[in-house]
Amino acid sequence: MSASAPRSARALAVAAVLAAASVVASGCAPAVDENWNPPTWPTTSLTVVEGEAAPLSAQPGQPLASNVSPERIRQDGVGIQARYLLLPQVPAFNDAVRAYIRAAIAARQEVTGAAYRPQAGDVGAGLDDRTCTPGSTTTPAAQLLADSAVAGPVVGGGAATVVCDVVWAAGTLFGERLRTVMSNADAVTADTAETLFADASVGDVASGAQLWGPDALGTLAAEVVDGLRRAAGSLSLAPVADPSAAERLAGAFATTIPAAAGGMQFTIPAGFTTDGLTALGIPPTDAARTILVPTAVAEPLLTDFGRRLLASVGQPYSGPSVTRPGDVPVDCSLTPCVALTYDDGPSDLTPSMLDALATHRASATFFAMGEKANRYAATLQRMVAEGHLIGNHSWNHPSLTKLTDAQIASQLRDTTAALEAASGQKITMFRPPYGDYNARVLAVAQMPAILWDVDTEDWEGPADDVLTERVVTRSKPGSIVLQHDIHGNTARTVGAICDGLLDRGFTMATITQLFQGSVPNSGAWRSAR
Repeated sequence: MSASAPRSARALAVAAVLAAASVVASGCAPAVDENWNPPTWPTTSLTVVEGEAAPLSAQPGQPLASNVSPERIRQDGVGIQARYLLLPQVPAFNDAVRAYIRAAIAARQEVTGAAYRPQAGDVGAGLDDRTCTPGSTTTPAAQLLADSAVAGPVVGGGAATVVCDVVWAAGTLFGERLRTVMSNADAVTADTAETLFADASVGDVASGAQLWGPDALGTLAAEVVDGLRRAAGSLSLAPVADPSAAERLAGAFATTIPAAAGGMQFTIPAGFTTDGLTALGIPPTDAARTILVPTAVAEPLLTDFGRRLLASVGQPYSGPSVTRPGDVPVDCSLTPCVALTYDDGPSDLTPSMLDALATHRASATFFAMGEKANRYAATLQRMVAEGHLIGNHSWNHPSLTKLTDAQIASQLRDTTAALEAASGQKITMFRPPYGDYNARVLAVAQMPAILWDVDTEDWEGPADDVLTERVVTRSKPGSIVLQHDIHGNTARTVGAICDGLLDRGFTMATITQLFQGSVPNSGAWRSAR
């Protein structure tokens, strides 16, 4: 036998063993289930989308200027800049927005120890730009503060910057998001937001969190956690007991807005987590996530207001508009106000002045003469219809101090009767001709005498630019400006004067608004300061 024989025998033996093992192994193998599939996540009703939904005002084709009253304040003493929108004829919404602004002011007052008083800017301040800066409520805080056109300079070692966005406008429903960024000289110290909705058809208001009923948090929390687990690539399908989820989700509910395609949506911020997610080793979110809740799921979980909001999806906006100066909601305790007043009219020039005031959404006060009431009844009625105020300027412009008590009473009584009959507005104040009054005149009048602290001397015929400059530069918050709606230069400069005052941040108010709705019922007043 050759030397290779033993090796061949061993190879045959090994082959026989392997063959036997193969037979044994194949005999023990389980049957193949051709219908088997790996387990998958159960169907969920929510969708998690990366990023934050863009506010309506940051999207093209959203002309809302006529439907809102934009406001802007800057006050360096406490260090605050704010842009916000008010709605005509929805006082509850305006109260809620102003309460938000006042909370930011209060926080700065506590830091600085200073008291807030409305402040006007210098000439050329550019404060006539009052609309929301589109997308400012979603802009990174550091970037927002770096944009001085939006936030303005940091003053006094710190500031509060309040910005706004329109988040909804459909049917009679309107939504605004307000955001406050607190900062010191070096960094952002706080960044908070609130979303407010108004239904102009009934005048009620709700925050984003108030759109959901009491069962919504518990119902949606587990699905939100599941959605975030899937988005993070979790391999575990087991349900997770996560009692912290509802509590952590409550803050996100404040960002709720309708989704343009239907349903509701809210935003989970960067850094969001729950105890259950942490236990699974899933890190906090690295960026914002939008949670989309379809209509069928959202509707039974919403409040009545929330369902009205949901039902407005796809409808054109039909809320109230600013169609006259009187539609502008004025609060002279927040914004710097000035009262433009006109004496000796009405005249044939007055309608063109009303046109200019309407263009600028500016209210004014007209101290009219009794002897002109019948002739200019239509003009007086237009003043009232457009939201202006009418005061008594005597019957035919005498110096009241030179008259007897009976003559004073006749001048004012007859004028009040004529103006009320012609205009339909109650007359509650007077301006003595030439500013000539004394204690006796006040006692007979039984009305407050409204004087002025800015005298334009328009009756002397100054050039138009001189007249404009006098009003714009001399006015202070609470000022009362004297002009006459019987002079051509006064009529021609209404628009330029309004432009200049708006640029400094002023709101043009009636005398009643200047005194915050409560003019003293006696005495003589040169300003509301």
